[in-house]
Amino acid sequence: MRKLLILALLVSVAALWAQRETLPACYYTYGEISQLLSDYESEHPDIARRVQIGLTQQDQLPIYAMRISDNVNQDEEEPALLFVGQVHAEEVLGVQITMNNISEILANREQFPYMQWIHYLDMWFVPTLNPEGHEVVTGNIDTSYRKNKRDNNMNGVFDYSPLVGYDVDGVDINRNFDFNWCHGDTLLQPGGLEVWDYYRGPAPMSESEPQAIKALADKYKFIYSICWHSSRTGNFSEKCYYSFNWKETRPSPDMAFASSICSSVASQITNEAGSGSYEALPNLSRKGAFHDWMYKEYGTYQLLIECGTRNLQPEEALMQNTVQRCRNGVYWLLNRALPSSDDVPSSAMLTGRVRDAQTEAPLEAEIILEGYHAPWFVPRTSNPDTGRFFKPLPTGTYTIRVRKKGYWDAVVPNQMVYNSSWTQVQIALEPRQPASLSGKVHSGGLDIEANIVIGDAFPDTLAVNGNFIHNGFEGEYPLRVWAEGYYPWLGTVKLNPGENSISLDLGPATEVFSEDWESGTDGWTIAGPWVTQDQLAASGTAITDSWGGNGFYAMNCDVWIAPSAPLFIPSESSAMLTFHSHVHTEDTFDPVTVEASADSLEWTVLWTKSGKHDHFAREMVQLDQYSGQSIFLRFRLTDQSHNVELTDPGWTLDNISLICGNSTSVQDPGLPGLPKAALYQNHPNPFNPETTIRFALA
Repeated sequence: MRKLLILALLVSVAALWAQRETLPACYYTYGEISQLLSDYESEHPDIARRVQIGLTQQDQLPIYAMRISDNVNQDEEEPALLFVGQVHAEEVLGVQITMNNISEILANREQFPYMQWIHYLDMWFVPTLNPEGHEVVTGNIDTSYRKNKRDNNMNGVFDYSPLVGYDVDGVDINRNFDFNWCHGDTLLQPGGLEVWDYYRGPAPMSESEPQAIKALADKYKFIYSICWHSSRTGNFSEKCYYSFNWKETRPSPDMAFASSICSSVASQITNEAGSGSYEALPNLSRKGAFHDWMYKEYGTYQLLIECGTRNLQPEEALMQNTVQRCRNGVYWLLNRALPSSDDVPSSAMLTGRVRDAQTEAPLEAEIILEGYHAPWFVPRTSNPDTGRFFKPLPTGTYTIRVRKKGYWDAVVPNQMVYNSSWTQVQIALEPRQPASLSGKVHSGGLDIEANIVIGDAFPDTLAVNGNFIHNGFEGEYPLRVWAEGYYPWLGTVKLNPGENSISLDLGPATEVFSEDWESGTDGWTIAGPWVTQDQLAASGTAITDSWGGNGFYAMNCDVWIAPSAPLFIPSESSAMLTFHSHVHTEDTFDPVTVEASADSLEWTVLWTKSGKHDHFAREMVQLDQYSGQSIFLRFRLTDQSHNVELTDPGWTLDNISLICGNSTSVQDPGLPGLPKAALYQNHPNPFNPETTIRFALA
């Protein structure tokens, strides 16, 4: 009876949240949006183009964007901006804002500043990223619907409810991106009333809508973006959010600049009451959100703007008023992207081209601003066809590092970025000379199957059976070689231009200690909620630090496992600890470590890692410094959130082994200037109308 009363209470409260039964007729339908975009293209074929960027998840509706730029059918060297009107179906105001932006720019194409935007910028407008959800709302099927229409229970029926939070089908697109997706809501989220509405999806990037926007952003690498939202509860109304300051503890490397951009945009939008402007705030939570993902993936400064008030779908007069007020923020951002603007105090931007120093061919290379970089950034790269890059920045002095596989790094120190204009830099990368490494992996003269990893920033992995050849470039690289049952070889190899060779002799490995977790945890001392399980393992069973509860390690935790007895390291040969590791912790702040101690009181860190490495990697740790000693080993995870809950799925370990043995190498450094015959990848590929082909002759 108590459960029934609670359920009745929840349903009655949810009923109070139900939206209006009928949407006002002033809101565009999907059909009207599609037709208008087509009409705009016909009326302005030189500057407007309707582009299908993908299809929706369930109904396979085309997702359309409107591209506005001079020479609209060409990809020019212009900064690109993205404006998305809607991801949540019930939040229809953003659709109206975006459609208004399109019509106003086209109607005023001969006027300033519209003419400047069209000439200097590449503008992309996506009125709705969620057309199938939009149709549910505009068709008055369910005006409180939020998600796309994925058939979660696979019954072939669209399952929805007019009560807020009880729509069984659908995925919240703004929880489906693959940055912090693990923190989003499960399908039936425990607690609260909206048990279905924020469902993150069955996997990161599982939905076709995020996939569509990724394909577009991969190509155009937008510098600025706005995604429009409206606050269902009213708690977040009339606010602009930027990336990020998680839990008010973990700021992004560019938070100060993102804050300045967001504050300026927010200041342009007068609130509904007329008493002030929108408020600028950092995003505080990690939920697989679009704007944080855009920042991580491309360095895009995307603002999430909650337009309007709790009245998500106002009548026409207020809707039009909201559209007029909000477009001022869009116009400020467009002006900020121009080479210079009288309407924006600062248009500072670092831009330039990266080229091959010898052929002058444009290069796609990673652009790193030292001091404003994070290990979890996806490489921010120049355009592969033009070599052009754009990086909005505040005025200041920066050190730029540019790197690409097959080239020597270029470093530009003390580069000044000036106020109110673009700063142009030209960067030429010197190519490394082609170099090959041929060799043999054997044991006592017999060829063996082995794995080779060569390189660090741009590693290559080879699976070999005895003889091998690797075509690369001159330079010094780390080299790791291992084979089952043999002692690994770890070291560096120097490749001179031309042909190089190496012979790697791996001796048999003697196992001193091993643990595959197939027989439980006997012989281990365990601190924390470590458990063995077979759902996430390199093979069979593995041990995980945080399998129970919500699946994340605990705030302020210090958890570890250690063999109960000390391990003796023989002195007759080399010693190495190997294990399979699957890590997902907060970068830098929550390290996993392997530690050694002679007395189990004072510990020395031998190996450490942090961040998202959610695949099993074979890790190898040299123990030669403990030759002839008995030592304690432990595997440890510590959370350094300092009473703020910023935790992740944690650490899984498998196939721990302490082995002894020997391996040797003999390297022939080759003869510089006498390369072997080789043909290297052309660039660009595919090419039109020309390409560069590199080759070496014996």
